[in-house]
Formats: sequence, C-alpha cells, structure tokens
Amino acid sequence: MRFYTNRKNFKSCLTLGIVLMMSSSYAQNFTSVGVGNYHRTQSVLVSPSLSGYSKYNWHVNLAGGWANVNNNYLALRVPYSLYRAPNRIPEQYLMDDGNPEFEREWIYEDLNGRRKHFSAGAHVLGPCFSLDVGNLSIGMFTQAQAGARVVGVSENLAHAVYNEFDSAQGAFRFFNPIGSGRNNEVEDLNITVHSHAAVGLNLAYKIPMKHDRFLIPGISLKRAFGFTGASIQTEDVVFNTNFRDTVFVEPTSMSLKYWGEEETATTWGIDLGFTYVFNRKIYKRNGPYTKNKTLYHSKISLAILDMGSFLYDEAYQSSINLNNQLAFNTDSFDLDINENNYPEVLDSLVSIYGTYQERVGRLKVGLPTRLVLSSDFQLRPQFFVSATLTQSLRRRRSEHMRHQNTLMVAPRWESPYFEVSTPLLWAYDYRAFRLGLSARLGPLYLGTNSLLPFLYTKGFRDLDIFAGTAFGNIPNFGVLSWLEQRHEKRVARRKAKGCATF
Repeated sequence: MRFYTNRKNFKSCLTLGIVLMMSSSYAQNFTSVGVGNYHRTQSVLVSPSLSGYSKYNWHVNLAGGWANVNNNYLALRVPYSLYRAPNRIPEQYLMDDGNPEFEREWIYEDLNGRRKHFSAGAHVLGPCFSLDVGNLSIGMFTQAQAGARVVGVSENLAHAVYNEFDSAQGAFRFFNPIGSGRNNEVEDLNITVHSHAAVGLNLAYKIPMKHDRFLIPGISLKRAFGFTGASIQTEDVVFNTNFRDTVFVEPTSMSLKYWGEEETATTWGIDLGFTYVFNRKIYKRNGPYTKNKTLYHSKISLAILDMGSFLYDEAYQSSINLNNQLAFNTDSFDLDINENNYPEVLDSLVSIYGTYQERVGRLKVGLPTRLVLSSDFQLRPQFFVSATLTQSLRRRRSEHMRHQNTLMVAPRWESPYFEVSTPLLWAYDYRAFRLGLSARLGPLYLGTNSLLPFLYTKGFRDLDIFAGTAFGNIPNFGVLSWLEQRHEKRVARRKAKGCATF
C-alpha cells in the first residue's frame, strides 16, 4: 500500500479546500440580461431558442465576464467604507508604512447550528455572433468557466478550521469534551474544483402562427474542453468519548479524485430549448393597442442546458475505508507525526483498521446540466417583468460540475439604447434573498446579482458582478431614429399649418 503516492497533490487539494472554506462562495450568471430583447447572443445562456426572437436582426458580443464569491458562514465588517480605498482610509486604520491594516476581528462567524456551504465561480463569454437568415437564426459562441464549491461543512469543523485548530482560541468549543459520554460528529462534506471551455453553434427556427404568435425550437451544439479538476468526499465521522482516556472512531470512508493533469478531455455538449411567444387575439386587445402596441403579451421558454460529460482516461482516484471501529488511548497514544513520516503513520493505521485503494483510470465528469424555465411579460411598450427558474440536475455531493439553483423575478425597462433591470433573486440553492441591478447603455452592459455589498461596503459576505460589450443592427442605438421621428413630426406640423416642407 502506498498512501504517500501523490501526497503533494493530496495536500494541495486539502489546502485548497480549507482556503475555499475561509473565503469562497456560490455563483449566479448572466440570467438577468439574457431574457432581454436586446441581448440576443447572451440569451443562449438561458435557452438556445431565445436567440430566434430579438429586436436585432444580427448581434455581436465582443466580450463579457462574470464572477461571484459567497458563503453562508463568514461576513466581513470593515469599520470604514471600502470606497475610501486606496488613499482615503482613516489614519487609525493605517500601519506605520501607510498601508491599510486588517484585523481578524472584522470577520464575523454566523454560528447558527447549520451546515456551511461555500463556492466561487467565474464565466467568460468570448466573441459571439447571431444573425437571421429568413426565419432561421444562426449563431456561434465561445465561453470558459471555472468554479469551486465546498458543500455541507459541519459548523463544529468550520469553526475549528477558522480558529486554526487552536484550543486557546476556542476552536473545539462545539465538540463534546472527552469523557463526557456524548458522541461527536463531523458530517460528510464535498469539495470540488473544475474548469472547462467550449465553442458552439446555435440554431433557432421561428415558426409563425396566427395573431403574431411564434413557436421557436432551438439547439446549441458545443465542443467542450475539460481541464484540471479535483474532488474530495468524506462520509460522516463519528467518534465516541465515553471514557476519559479513550476515543472510539466509528467506521467511515474518504475519497480523493483529481483529473486533467496529464490530459485535456473533450466532449460534445447539447442545449435544447423551446420558446413560445404569445399574443392575445386581435379582437381581444384593448382599444389603444394600435397606438400603444406591445411586442408580445408573454414569452415563455423551457430549456435543458449542458447535457454531456467528460471522460478522463488518466484520472487519479483513491479511497480510505475504516472497516472496523478505531480505538486509541489519549494518554499513551503518541504517533510522533511530522511532515516526513505522516504517510507511514497513516499507512500503519489504515492497514490495521481498514483498507486503502488507489488507481489511475477512467472517470466521468459531467457538465453542469440544468433545467431553465423562463417567462417574460410585457406590461407596457417598454416595461417588462420576467421570471426565471434554474434547477440543477446534478447532485451537490458529486465530482460533476454544477450550477446553483435560483429563482429570479426581474422588472425591466428597455429601449434600443438604454435598459435597466432590478432582479430579485432567491439564490444560492434557495438559501438567501438578493437584490440585483443591471443596466445597458449603448454597447455596454454591466450589473450585479447582489447589490447590497456595493451600497454598504462595511459589511458583506458575497460579491457578484458581470460586464461586457455587445452591439447589433442598430448602430446608432436609437439616436438617429429619435432624430428621424422628431423630423417627421416637424414635417407633419408644417403640413397641418399649410407651410412648405423641405
């Protein structure tokens, strides 16, 4: 048995997991702009069929980026606004060399007895285009994603890690003391890191129906490239302390997997979607409809995104299984563990009380498959309200890539050259409510799915931001159209007065 094989990688993965536990978060996406009628290329991230119904006949996205960090455990409360950084920080918070100081007391733990979850994500939407050829929409897109998540950390373990396993700092105050006669439990957890990129083709076909209604099927076929990733999974660890000097550890198991160090995996991914654009029958529309005409009554879409999996041929996989109860005396148990001998010590313990296995072979890592249901209601010519449900079809405790579950409701005011939306989200696997804000000004779009940290920087636990640049077949972004309308009105007034027109 060779527990020390690849121990450098094992320590790196474990260290990364601890770092994530202290600083990372959950993730959102471009959803708040993808449902808009002026975000044709971004809409394929919501449904591949939405690109078939847009204000643009063609649309180009030059670049876009999104990043999110969030957790439900640690909150940062700085005693001054971070907008003062870097050169307006109060003097009492500066060190002698003029650099800002950081106090550990500014980090607060949310100790509520619940399990702790952490993740981080980033998404780059590269060059994309989409155009109409009759009723057919054809597009191409490029994207790259990376993410990490820590799921289901027991509060007692999270508190111990945060306090560096130092009993003087009260790191173990949520554990029952030895000899108390009560069990201690560290619940199962999962740590996963992943990254991949993709280039794809998008097709959507608009089928006209009566009363300005449309049925639009859509598909995106993408070639995906999988890079480095890792996964650590543990089962519940229960240890009994009925006796003052003896600890009993119940049978448990732990697994480590990592992939992509020696290879880049490739696969085909598929997005499927249907959109239905609904309008009332003409004779049921209100009187001023012809003067105050809306684009549609509602736009409803159903999609399944990122179906597919990577197959890594040279993935490293190992597992430790304690098959029997492990007992040791706390007074005489002296392993003399140090950096050089810990693999041999663990080898010895596992050989007595359990089994250890390792292999290099095939491993399937799934794309972040998810179900997306969206609806967009037009209440006035430029005022909309949308709702989007994103439900992951991947388990939280797995090595697969995974999107967070989210429900979003977003009122939106849009025009060819300006747009603003204020989404309300039930985010992070339906664990927290967030208020966002997004805007589009000409070719630029930017926003956040978590607005509070930008308004109140003295206290926050998550950050979310996205931005990009794109343009379509309205190169003047409405300015020339507005001038033309003013000219037409001026000509009409002159005609009404019997004046000559030029």
